[in-house]
Amino acid sequence: MEHQENPINQPPVSTKKERVSRRDLLKIAAATGGVFTLGHVPSKWSTPLVEVGYLSAHAQMTPVLGTGDLQVTLTWNTGDPNAANCSSGGREQGAVDVDLHVTEPDGTHVYWADEQGTTATLDVDNERGLGPENIFVSSGGAASGTYQIYIAYFCGAVLPTTATVRVRVFANTPQERSMTFTRELTAENPDVGINVASVTFPGGVIQETTGTQPTLLAAESNSKGGESGALTCTV
Repeated sequence: MEHQENPINQPPVSTKKERVSRRDLLKIAAATGGVFTLGHVPSKWSTPLVEVGYLSAHAQMTPVLGTGDLQVTLTWNTGDPNAANCSSGGREQGAVDVDLHVTEPDGTHVYWADEQGTTATLDVDNERGLGPENIFVSSGGAASGTYQIYIAYFCGAVLPTTATVRVRVFANTPQERSMTFTRELTAENPDVGINVASVTFPGGVIQETTGTQPTLLAAESNSKGGESGALTCTV
């Protein structure tokens, strides 16, 4: 099950595009009183900040999230933001890495290993815990057809982990609407994608999806994904 949400207007705090930039951005925030402009963004960032989306703050920081015709934001309730990246030794320190995946209407797969799709962009990735991860399509950029959304428990030893996915369409317009879904993850398995929702344009129709599918990692290794634990939806 899912529930509708009203847009929440909260001031942005900070942003990141590259995994190594978090400390640098905190230093910028301290030096500028928490105010960011494009002049503060490193020139090597390939994707500009085009619009702003918001998510409730957690213990570490709340990055500025790209939004537009479609915004998909993943958070989860486990991990340690102060640990090393989960796949680089952080697993033993309590890090948890849950990954967000979006397949575009033309079949392009957007996720941590391929951040830029035909229309969608992964602009925030998290490998330590809590999230967020964010994939968005800018205003006017959505392709006709269906975007498929799923998640995968890539790395971690904290079980169960509850993942929350917020799907938002037509942000900052009179047509804006959103839905939030939860999945309970009971096993670490990067080969299994847990279905969450689909979004069909041009109408921006959001529908919940269930079951599992092989991730791109599994497909590339010609392995078959199995069930990765129970799926639960909460209101």
